[in-house]
Amino acid sequence: MMLLNMLFTFFKIGLFSFGGGYAILAMIQQEVVIKNAWLTEAEFVQVVAISQMTPGPIAINAATFIGYQKAGVIGSLLCTLGVILPSLMIMLLITVSYLKLKKLPWFQQIFKRLRLLSVGLIAAALIMIMGNAVKDWYSVGIFAASFLLTWRFKLNPFTMLIAAAIFGMLFGSV
Repeated sequence: MMLLNMLFTFFKIGLFSFGGGYAILAMIQQEVVIKNAWLTEAEFVQVVAISQMTPGPIAINAATFIGYQKAGVIGSLLCTLGVILPSLMIMLLITVSYLKLKKLPWFQQIFKRLRLLSVGLIAAALIMIMGNAVKDWYSVGIFAASFLLTWRFKLNPFTMLIAAAIFGMLFGSV
């Protein structure tokens, strides 16, 4: 029964938590420490510390560690499944809906507008970041060269990132 309770608890956390990993931690603490008393406050702090140090999303890491601590490998699997299942189900629903509706004209118009919105959001992020990223004309030159080479010659952006970093370290002023 405890295993089902753990699965349901982390499913609820995954379904109703918004705002990223750190926002989810408050709900995990509420459910795991206060409501179910599976961990003490000190144990929860240790789980958070370990979850931050491990690669991957903090909510999934925390669910995995809490499940393992309470019920071994099976508990770990169930808690992890519980926290990711809502997102998986929502994405599956969106994908199936998209595949069924993608040829309809009204749906294509929605996605046409969403593409414009995406470009606007990316441009807004670029403008906000540029204030901190542009330090001198040298950095503007590296940006412009990287942008033009990637766009004109369809070079891999990751390759351009590495090349710009090397070029900046070798010839840039610090």
